[in-house]
Amino acid sequence: MTVTEKPVPVVSEVAKPYWDAAQREELFLQRCNTCGKAAFYPRHWCPHCLALETSWEKASGDGRVHSFSVVYQAPFDAYKADAPYVLALIELAEGPVMMSNLLNCDPEIVRVGMPVRVCFEERAGGFKIPQFELAAGAFDA
Repeated sequence: MTVTEKPVPVVSEVAKPYWDAAQREELFLQRCNTCGKAAFYPRHWCPHCLALETSWEKASGDGRVHSFSVVYQAPFDAYKADAPYVLALIELAEGPVMMSNLLNCDPEIVRVGMPVRVCFEERAGGFKIPQFELAAGAFDA
């Protein structure tokens, strides 16, 4: 990887179903077979009840901005062209909160509670990363 390429993850065994779905431009979450709660990030057990049996399911891809920060000084050369950009916590419709970049929007208009929708950013080797963008109706609130 050169300093001008955005990173791609090292895919672990537990996260492989998540990343395989992302390559198909689908967002998948784990759901506990015991308590029924959805979880993100991928792990071997349920973070809510510690049960070991989880299943993968396709998520809606819908969420809301839970919190955010505008990054004006990129931490790496690969992100300089994106600055300023929004780094956000996205509360998914299914419940979990995940960190992501908010793409294709003016950082100055982003507000907590705005609806967002998953999109996929292609990186080195065609690897796709789930990101988010403002959803239709983001300005209706």
